[in-house]
Amino acid sequence: AEMGDRLVVWAVAINVLLTVAQVLGGWMADSVALIADGVHNFSDAAALVLAFGARRLARRGPSPAMSVGWDRAEVVAALVNYVALILVALWLLAEAAGRLANPPEVAGWPVVWLALLALVIDLGTAALTFRLAKDSVNIRAAFLHNLADAGASVAVIVGGVMILLWDFRLVDPVLTIAISAIILWHVAGEIRPVLRILMLGAPPECDCTDVATRLAAIE
Repeated sequence: AEMGDRLVVWAVAINVLLTVAQVLGGWMADSVALIADGVHNFSDAAALVLAFGARRLARRGPSPAMSVGWDRAEVVAALVNYVALILVALWLLAEAAGRLANPPEVAGWPVVWLALLALVIDLGTAALTFRLAKDSVNIRAAFLHNLADAGASVAVIVGGVMILLWDFRLVDPVLTIAISAIILWHVAGEIRPVLRILMLGAPPECDCTDVATRLAAIE
């Protein structure tokens, strides 16, 4: 458990530093796609912070007030993470839409180098959290976000190269819209099982009729 906590702390620190670098670099290069990638990385860092707190809460045993313990804290943290991602994606969509008509000039080299750095860090963070993702729905959410971020970073790299070669500035808001769409698509698939758990829904593989029959047979 302590080793798992250390992995989470390292992953948070790396993602926070990357977020600062990407947001500052995006602001200096006037690239909303790079800022979008940085904000997405920050959401990963926030998700990992929630995961760290939830993991520690989940270790508390049952008490008179919390008769089943704190295991569901991780599920609540996952839900908070997904809602935050939805809000970030909607904000990015609005920002990119405003730039479609008149895309500003973007400095290509900072975009390429910072996106390369982001790709390396995203893959490294995913590797750090891979082992923990097998046993935790919340860590799994953070792990999958890092993989999605890696894909987004590749797209930003391609966009930076296109800006350098052909001055195709429209690619920046287009990539931002694409990253936002990926975020929303990812959340749509992952939030449903989390909501099912919080709503006390039966597991999909469970035969509820059989369970009810067996319970009814007990005097």
